[in-house]
Formats: sequence, structure tokens, C-alpha cells
Amino acid sequence: MYQHGAKSAYAYLKACEEFQKNPGQLQAYDSKGNCVLLAGPGSGKTKTLTIKLARMLSEDVHPPRGVACITYNLECAAELRRRLEVLGVQENEYTYIGTIHSFCLKHIVMPFGNVAGLGLPREISVASTIVQDRVFEEAFGDVFGKNAVPSFGARSSFDKYRRTHLNRNSGSWRDDAETARIIEAYERRLRAKALIDFDDMVLLGLRLVEEHEWVRKTLRARFPILAIDEYQDLGLPLHRIVLKLCFSAGVRIFAVGDEDQSIYGFTGAQPELLVKLSKMDGIESVRLPFNYRSGKTIVDASLVALGEKRGYTTKSDHQSTVDFYPCPNGLEEQAELICTGIVREALGRRKGR
Repeated sequence: MYQHGAKSAYAYLKACEEFQKNPGQLQAYDSKGNCVLLAGPGSGKTKTLTIKLARMLSEDVHPPRGVACITYNLECAAELRRRLEVLGVQENEYTYIGTIHSFCLKHIVMPFGNVAGLGLPREISVASTIVQDRVFEEAFGDVFGKNAVPSFGARSSFDKYRRTHLNRNSGSWRDDAETARIIEAYERRLRAKALIDFDDMVLLGLRLVEEHEWVRKTLRARFPILAIDEYQDLGLPLHRIVLKLCFSAGVRIFAVGDEDQSIYGFTGAQPELLVKLSKMDGIESVRLPFNYRSGKTIVDASLVALGEKRGYTTKSDHQSTVDFYPCPNGLEEQAELICTGIVREALGRRKGR
């Protein structure tokens, strides 16, 4: 939720001068339509995103319309806010920068849920983790018997299934019939307590966006531009929201991510969705090839380990090495070696570290 004045106009115009030395950043900055920015580690993707956001806020939208910029976690959102403040972009009521969960709750579920007939209680609260776990155990008992106890890891598998099997009226919803029944019992029990959980925020938001044209039009009226950071981590529900808003409602998309950096596969993240989006008709795809963080040795070794061509080259003159440490005895041995050996060794390699 930001506004900008003369200071920010000067700040982003000054900041973008650096893009003259980087054709990829300049192309993304100058893009006027839907754009996907594919960018590896140390490529300047966050800088490109924030300066682009400042430009779009200054040149492309005017109050009461704004821009929504969503990311996966609170830390990423805080970093975006910090960088925008450096550019002089200040908070106001029109523009949103935060997590996908918060965006769906505040701007889709809360304003439209009851009007659209979702059957939610008029006053809803978000269940704490403790309450969620208890309700999950109760739902598990509904399916397997009152005294049944979920096995270790059952909740993680349950959550992942719920985030990736979205078409509940199709046959695929019951690929795992028992998990589908647990989900239904879990949600039913939450609603009876006037509760939703974090996944509900996005899943209910998706349902509203996909089923109601007027919801899409209302969102476009308020947020004609949707920016997404760390797209590779956001999963199938967000991807389907993006497709509907972009191709059905005409919301302009600016998405940033790296298909090789996803660490949330266990939650249902599908980095291939970013690549799929970048190849769609009507989407301009830009890749940032330069790495400003790592030396040539590390970049070259990373490409070998990746086993795929990305065209990355270093812009850093750092001297770098790649060291191998065999750890045949598992995670505890790795942790011990990192804390007592590798970190100390790295600190000792350069004076002042």
C-alpha cells in the first residue's frame, strides 16, 4: 500500500540508469504488457522488480487504482517494502504489497465471499496452528475411526494434496479417496467453528476468481497490474488465479522468478508453472543472464550441476573456489562439519570477515 511523489519519481529514474549496462533488465523495465522475468541468483531481479514497480506506480496507474505485488512469505514482502521505501515509495490505501495469503483474504475472500455464496460464516477467524492440528486429528478420526492416530508426516501429505488437487468435481479429486474425505471433514469442522486456515485463503480466493466474472472485473478495476515475486514458490492455486486475471480479465502481469531456485516442493510448489507461463502467447519472456554475486568458478560449477543451459555469466571479479566435503553419515555430520569446520575456515580466508 504505497504512494509516490517527486522524490520517488527522481529516485526510480536515477536508479534505472544502471539498466543501460544490462539489456535484460532494461527490456523488463521497458515492457508495456505482460512480462515474465526469469532470473537466477545474484542477477538483480529484486532490484529490477522494485524499480519497475515504482515506474508502474508513477506512470501507468493513478488513484484510486493501484498495483498488487504478491510474494510467498513475510520475509520477501518485508524486503520488497524496504527497497521501495529507498525509492521513496510510501504506503497508501491503493496499492498492496504482501503475501499471496493476505492478498486473497483481504481483497477477495473477505469482500466477496458472502456475496458470492461461499457459505462462510459472516464472522470468520483464522485458526491457529494448534487448532488446525486438533481439527485435522478429529477429521482423521472421522474417516478412520475415533481412536485412529495420524502417522508422522500425514499432515504434510494432506496439505500438499489439498494444494494440488483443485478440481473437486472431477474424478482426479479422489485419486486418493481417503485423503479427499479427510479434507472434506477437516474443512467442514473448521467451518462449524467459524474458522478458515491459511490454505483456505488461497483456495477460496481461487474459487471466487474462477467462478465469478464480476469478481475478476472488480479486481481489475482496483488492481489493473499484478506483480508476482518468487513465482516458482507460489504453487498451482496462484498460477490459476494469475491465468484467470490475465487472460480472462485483462489484468497486466509482471512475474519474477527462477525455475531452479524453488525450495517449497514439499508444500506443492511447481516451478515448471513459471516456465509454462513464460511461453504463453501474449507474454513477453526476459531472462537475466548476469550474476553479480558469484565468481566464475561458482557460476560454471553451478551450471554443470544443473545440467541445463541457462546462459549465465558472471559480472563479479571475486576469486572463488568449490570445495567438496564427503559426509557419509547423514545430516548430523553435515551440521557438525558446517558449524565447526566450514564456517570457521571461510571466516579465516579473508581478513575482516
